[in-house]
Parts: sequence; C-alpha cells; structure tokens
Amino acid sequence: MKPVKTNVILIVTVLGLLMPITVQGQFLKKLKKNVENKIVKKASEKTDELLNGNGKKTSVPDAKSGPASDNTISQSENSVAVNDHNVLTFKAPSKDFRDVVIQAHKGLPRYGDVYFLRGTTAPTMNKAYEALLELKFLESTFKDLDRSKLTKHQNIAGDLAKKNSEFAQNHLLILARETLSDEKLQDYFCDSEAKSPCNFYNPAGERAHVSSWGGNRNNEFAQNRSYTNFIKNHYGTLRAWSNSFYEDGTQIAYFVARGAVAEKYDFKNKGYWIRSIFSIGGDFILHNSNFLAYSENEKTLKNYSKKVFLPVGPTEAKTFNLIERSPVFVVFKVKVTPKITSPTRISWEFELEDTRMEFYKDGLLSQKMGESDIRTIKFKD
Repeated sequence: MKPVKTNVILIVTVLGLLMPITVQGQFLKKLKKNVENKIVKKASEKTDELLNGNGKKTSVPDAKSGPASDNTISQSENSVAVNDHNVLTFKAPSKDFRDVVIQAHKGLPRYGDVYFLRGTTAPTMNKAYEALLELKFLESTFKDLDRSKLTKHQNIAGDLAKKNSEFAQNHLLILARETLSDEKLQDYFCDSEAKSPCNFYNPAGERAHVSSWGGNRNNEFAQNRSYTNFIKNHYGTLRAWSNSFYEDGTQIAYFVARGAVAEKYDFKNKGYWIRSIFSIGGDFILHNSNFLAYSENEKTLKNYSKKVFLPVGPTEAKTFNLIERSPVFVVFKVKVTPKITSPTRISWEFELEDTRMEFYKDGLLSQKMGESDIRTIKFKD
C-alpha cells in the first residue's frame, strides 16, 4: 500500500505545481480550511471527553435528579413543563401516549447543536418532536392519507396521491413508535401470536426500531388491521396534539452553534477570537444555511469565514483556561418559521430575535464566558 500512497502524493504535488499561481492559492487556502475544520472538530470531541469523562456518569450541576418544578405554561391543550434538567416536557394528550422531551435553554427549545452524554444528560425525544411538527405543517400531504388500508409501494408509480399516502403512513409509523405508551406499542406492533410480550427497548433503555404494523411483515391482514385501528383510535388525537405546537406558525427558540478558539488570548484587545461558528456542530431543526441574515454584520457572520471577537478580562481568561481549538458554544435567540419546500420536506428558516450572542465554554451551557452584540461585534480574517 505504501508505493500506491506515495504515487498518489507525487501526482497531487505535480498537478499542484502545474496550476496557475492564483489557482494554487485558492486550492491551498481551501485545503488549509478543510484541515483546520477537521482538527477543530477532533479537538472538540477530545475536549468533551476530558470535561465529561469517557462516557462515564459524572455529576453535572444542571442535570440533577428530582421532581419537575411548577414552572409550566399552557399552549392551547398542550402543557409544557420546564424543569431542572434543562429540558422541555410536552405533556402527552392521554395515557395512551408518552410525554415528548427535548433540550431547552432558559425555558425555550434548544435547536442546532444539542448536547447528549448517556447517563448524564436527560434523555430526549427529538424524532418525536420533529415528527409532530411535520404532521402539523405537511397538512396538504396528509390529506392524501389512505386511512382504510396500507399503501403498497409497487402501486404508486406516477400517482402523486399514493406517493403522499405512502409518505404519510411511513411518517405515522415513526410517530407511533416514538409517542405511543408501552402498552399501546404491544397492541399495535407485537405479533398477536407471540408467546411473550415484545421488547421495544435496546440495552441502553432507548426505544428500538419498529419495522411494521402488527409485528409481522408476513401477515398483510394483521398489518392492515393494526394500522386501521391506530387510525381510528389515535390519529385524530395525534393531529390535535401536533396543532398545539407553533401556535401562531412560529416559535421563539435558542439556536446553539459550536465554534472554536482561533488563537491564543489577545492581551492587546483583552479577549478571544472565535472561529468556525457555523462550520461545526449539529443541526437539530435548524441549520445555519437557513439563517435569514438582514444586517451587514449578520451577512458577514453567515457568508464569510471570519473570526469574531469575544471580550474576556485577563482574570476570567485565566479561570476559563482555554487553548487554541478549544470548543466554544455560541447561543442566539431566534424566531423560527417553517417553509414548505416540497410535499414531504420542511426547511426551518430563522432570524435573530435578539442581537446578543452568548458564549459558553461547555455544551451544557452552564459556564458562560460572556456576550457580544451582533451590531457592534468585531470581525477579522
């Protein structure tokens, strides 16, 4: 393998030398950025391990055990509880369903980069939450749902209504798996001829994959019976539940982006330069490409790979003890609006609700480093 690898390197080198100078510069700049992003991502992962232990259970200030607080708000028939696990709990509409839980920040949904460490952070149900939103906003697609029987894939070619029905039925399969109570899972997804109750959990205690209605792929009658019973008894409740989310068609939330320390502490300006704010991290609900940038600074943040400055005094900097490539979590308060891009897809657009940018050292957002204002923030290449 070594001679082959050496030949590849020689070929790339020769091609690089044959490029025009301007092209060489662009190529090297792009190569440098890709390498830097990979290094930052790896460093971020290693820092998580160092801060939290290699997957071991640790004591975390904002993930305490205990009863939920009385801080609740009602949204139509949807009761939302904010508790001390930094999560939002959307109360189930009946005992046939289970509560839907997602991560939160300051009592609002946390989108973008979410933080999970098994045994430390509270379990969440992001798939269920997103599926409920899609059930609400893809209403025109669900109008084609065949409620009397399962739609067969081989019969949908060229038929948009049947394609929509197949999509809607697959979507309901996911939604039922994620939201139904354990008892109802047995009713709808366990083979009636099974000698013992079905197990729908993996060793980590998470809901396992459910492949088909009725619990038996080979029994079409059992599948259709299970599906139609679900439609009759629970589809209407699910639709009503979904309509209690995003009541006015929008949602105020926090978008969390992961960046990294770009260089050593700047003693002259007294602070840190943060890079790659929109290049690293997760994209639960929101992705930076759907950021609606209006001001010049917002456009610069979105479209250009510039570093941003975070003022931090020398004393605080010594406490944070950050090094180059240390992860930094940047939090924006945003207004989210769904945009239907196809019968089966939603693009979640967002704009700033507040011009403040909060910077945190950790993924739990418990160690705040400071704030900057997007209107006056400093940029540099």
